[in-house]
Amino acid sequence: MNDCLSVCNLLKAAAACCERHLNDALSNLEISHCQATIMLKLTDGPVSMSGLSKEMCCHKSNITQVVGGLEKKDFIERASLQNDRRVSQLTLTPKGKKAAAGLKGVLCGRATDCMGIFSVSEKKAFAELLQKYIEKNREQKAE
Repeated sequence: MNDCLSVCNLLKAAAACCERHLNDALSNLEISHCQATIMLKLTDGPVSMSGLSKEMCCHKSNITQVVGGLEKKDFIERASLQNDRRVSQLTLTPKGKKAAAGLKGVLCGRATDCMGIFSVSEKKAFAELLQKYIEKNREQKAE
């Protein structure tokens, strides 16, 4: 197998393992890891749909679907900007702010368990390599 393909396959499998563990941690809250990630990003203030798509390296239609689920649960609101109706801005509702307050602790606890097999220096090196990869590939349009 090609070394690069092998690394890509390992990265995908590792991401799936992390996703499963984080979703398990959130199962009692009836929210997915992807939904929680979006809510946590909104705790700092409004974010556009296209901004989320780019930041999460995710197709816009996937973001739209996840946002729709969060709207149905009354965790977030979507509004168009007055000066550009094509841009959808997302904000947390009061219910969403309350729910988001506990999400980080739940996710950090489970992430610490998941990454506990690595030393501090390994986690740092791994994070730096992943950040380098993401920054290079984030520039490509996520459509």
